[in-house]
Amino acid sequence: MEQKLDALIVDDEENARILLTKLLEETFYFNEIRAAESVDEAYIELGRFEPDIIFLDIKMPGKDGFSFIDDLPENYKKYKIVFVTAYDQYAVKAIKNQAFDYLLKPMNRKELKQCLDRFIKRKREDLVDNSPVRMVEIGGKITRIRVNTRTGTLFINPADILFCKAEGNYTNVMAGKKQHLCSMNLGKLEELLPKNGFIRVGRSHIINFEYITMFDRKESTIILTRDSETVKVKIPRQHFKDLDIL
Repeated sequence: MEQKLDALIVDDEENARILLTKLLEETFYFNEIRAAESVDEAYIELGRFEPDIIFLDIKMPGKDGFSFIDDLPENYKKYKIVFVTAYDQYAVKAIKNQAFDYLLKPMNRKELKQCLDRFIKRKREDLVDNSPVRMVEIGGKITRIRVNTRTGTLFINPADILFCKAEGNYTNVMAGKKQHLCSMNLGKLEELLPKNGFIRVGRSHIINFEYITMFDRKESTIILTRDSETVKVKIPRQHFKDLDIL
């Protein structure tokens, strides 16, 4: 690795802070590792240095880990958050809060190493391409869009996309029979999709008009069909007007 990282550990348990510090030092990936025992102390540390990665506990006295993220100033949103917790029930919420990873206590050396390797790879990719999304052209024609996910990079043919649904700052993309959680908001993804064929429906959905077979006013659903597979998408009724098919 060309440049070492700086890290901040936020955990109210002293033994947990000591153990994670030791494990991080063993990797030789880090230049500076600081620790805070509370959210308020973590804010003080953020005023003193700029960590590349933050290892954040969830259940803490006073403000919890999610409160820490909620109250971060906008210029701190760039930090990569790795939740380190004994509770597995918060994983979905962590992803929706832009978590880079979610590690369970007691800390596993192998999982931590895998997390750091992915983080370093993502950091290098960001240096090469500062945008989270990039189009791939073949013969002057756009055939794929390139998006980042929690675990790597995904190349999607827009023609394969049935619909996209906003999940906070992430977007769930239904392509073929698979769903992909992409680390960008719906607006950024919309900018990359072809102007013809894709329709923004309200604030939460983008629909591929090619696959619409019918809509149900009573149930407020749009039915999409592709290769004999049918998918129902629930849409607020007031947004059907966006489709210009009423």
